[in-house]
Amino acid sequence: MERGFDMTHGTLRAAATHLGVHGEEYASAVRRLLDNDPRSWGDDGLMGPFVSAYAECKNVALATYTHMGDVITGTGDGLSAASVRVSAIEDDTAGGVLRLGEDTGTAWT
Repeated sequence: MERGFDMTHGTLRAAATHLGVHGEEYASAVRRLLDNDPRSWGDDGLMGPFVSAYAECKNVALATYTHMGDVITGTGDGLSAASVRVSAIEDDTAGGVLRLGEDTGTAWT
């Protein structure tokens, strides 16, 4: 039974790219919502309290969610960096193992 996990670098890089795109889309959607002014609904006197309460709720919620675009994009960047680092380590390790057979001395033992 094997233990551990394997990284499929192509899949990991694709997932990182998708997360980057989703992070940008999320941030763009939040910006559009921030630009939406509920006062544009008009105020006939009856809607004033509702518009004011809605605007406050919207602003609090969007202030909370604004950072999520950066978190999603950062996660994608982290996946990409992990794939690059692990791939480099695997390449170095494989090269080191291959070079072991080339050394006829005992200095490496």
